[in-house]
Amino acid sequence: MAMSSPAESKRELAKAKTRRALLKSALHLYSAEGVQGMSMNKVAKGAGIAQPSFYNHFSSLDALQNELSQQLKENYFSPMRMAWVSMLKDYDSLNKQEFNQRCQQCLTMIFDSAFQNIGLFQHLMEDRPRISLVGFEQTANGMSSLITDIQEEWSDIFIQGMELSGRTFELSNLNLCIDMATAQVHELILGCHQQRYSNDQAISMLCNSFNGLFMNLFNNT
Repeated sequence: MAMSSPAESKRELAKAKTRRALLKSALHLYSAEGVQGMSMNKVAKGAGIAQPSFYNHFSSLDALQNELSQQLKENYFSPMRMAWVSMLKDYDSLNKQEFNQRCQQCLTMIFDSAFQNIGLFQHLMEDRPRISLVGFEQTANGMSSLITDIQEEWSDIFIQGMELSGRTFELSNLNLCIDMATAQVHELILGCHQQRYSNDQAISMLCNSFNGLFMNLFNNT
């Protein structure tokens, strides 16, 4: 197996460092200005390179956004995926107090994640695709599609939890539960940011709401 020379290794390390700098620059720009404020020139400038050098690392601004979107989605779900699957799997055996405790822990992870970069969260909500249809297919990519991608990931998490609980289910009922739950979470995160109420108040209210949503979902399986 051929070994890289010290010079080649140094170039690869420098290229990886610049690639990370471009992703960091794009995240900073998006958090501050949203997708409309991003441009290849701004991203390159923020990373300390000339715009033509951008193409040494990404084929396009969309390609960079897609990679950044994937990273953010993984970072968001990694600490909470199994907690939500476990709560759904155990739902039948939990009393109300146990459910509230587990639900509170799960929701706290979501709120903490959103408030780590509330500017990013706000712009993701503003830039998420609305009813924009071309041949019945929604058109969005990169950062603009992240909220939609996250909801699809929530569907996978709920499906996994329901299957582990031994239940069959109607996908339409599950999707309705997810859409209602995510809409409530997103709205209350923004309300907390506006200091209309505290995180604890919002999470407590959501636990009560989720208990009803989950009860309806499980009763329809």
